[in-house]
Amino acid sequence: MPRLMLTLRAGHLEADVAPEAGMVVASLRRRGDELLGVRGGLDGWRREGRTFGVPLLYPFANRLSAVRSARIDASAARRDGRFPIHGLPAARGPWEVVEDTPERVRGRLRWDDPAFPPAHVVEVEHALDARGLRVTTRVLGEGVPVSFGWHPYLALDRARDEVEIPAMRRLVLDADGLPTGAVEDAPAVSGLLGDRAFDDLYEAPGAPLRAGRVAVVFERGVRYAQVFAPPGEPLIAFEPMSAPVNALVSGDGLQASPYEMAFRLEVAA
Repeated sequence: MPRLMLTLRAGHLEADVAPEAGMVVASLRRRGDELLGVRGGLDGWRREGRTFGVPLLYPFANRLSAVRSARIDASAARRDGRFPIHGLPAARGPWEVVEDTPERVRGRLRWDDPAFPPAHVVEVEHALDARGLRVTTRVLGEGVPVSFGWHPYLALDRARDEVEIPAMRRLVLDADGLPTGAVEDAPAVSGLLGDRAFDDLYEAPGAPLRAGRVAVVFERGVRYAQVFAPPGEPLIAFEPMSAPVNALVSGDGLQASPYEMAFRLEVAA
């Protein structure tokens, strides 16, 4: 029988990955201390698509302005108010494990959901070493619209842990969190998160984004990044994205397969 959870180990780090639930990273620990925001956990993710840990949002990240477009029927997606959000349920189901070692797991999903044609293959590889976790995603085949992203929640103490966000170009969003088409310069942020909240979309930076002892490093295929810190929650998310919010409806910045994205969660000693 397939195992719901696989545990990777390297040095003082451990990572739990669930191939039976969309290849989500359910936990990343250093010497037993949890580094991720676990929120409602695996059960909420599997049942309702409530995000936690490090989930893949496929075939789209964040919101769409319409339930149906020429590229997708998102009627089965979870809703954020009236908007579809964070991909289709088919991506949260079982993936075939094609590689499983103590430090690496690679899963494959043969995508055939008619809500998002054409049929294609998606691969995700999680590789742990003594310094952190690399996540690599490949969309295989020709001509598949590419608009996926990941949502790494990093746990932090708002009153004690500092965040570092470099100066970036920010896409101006409307009241519904959708791009208006305008872009502006956004200053760097450094210091305690405190009572601040974020839900902002940026062009991907060349420098890491850090929260506490974990930095998110964008290596390749990351074109945009959402910074999300809901009011009062002890976490922040630095979200690597292949296309801007709403690309499957607007077509703006939309990519096409074959496509590869890689990013790292680097853990300070």
